[in-house]
Amino acid sequence: MRFSTSIVALVALVAPSLVVADDWQCNGSWNDGGLHRLSFKFDGYCEDRYGQCFLDQIRGKGLTVHNWQCWDLGNGYWQADLSTTAGLAWQVNNAIQDITGTWRGCWPNQ
Repeated sequence: MRFSTSIVALVALVAPSLVVADDWQCNGSWNDGGLHRLSFKFDGYCEDRYGQCFLDQIRGKGLTVHNWQCWDLGNGYWQADLSTTAGLAWQVNNAIQDITGTWRGCWPNQ
């Protein structure tokens, strides 16, 4: 079986762009009474558990989480929102990094 050089080159060029890597993104924060509400989006991590692995890891950092919500956005991403004590967002960042292996530095000084 023979393949043309242009077909092989085209497949080699396009194939890597078809692979979607796991990702997560900061998605804002706001005051929630005496707490602070944090939001992030993720794709490729613990969707089978509806984001529960993030909640477990955040609690594992010693944080009390109020009003955890996580849902499928329908575009490949999930969104997670949670409220916790103001000033401890860096610990939420650490928990997310433990799962994803990447640091985004969301919510500085919050």
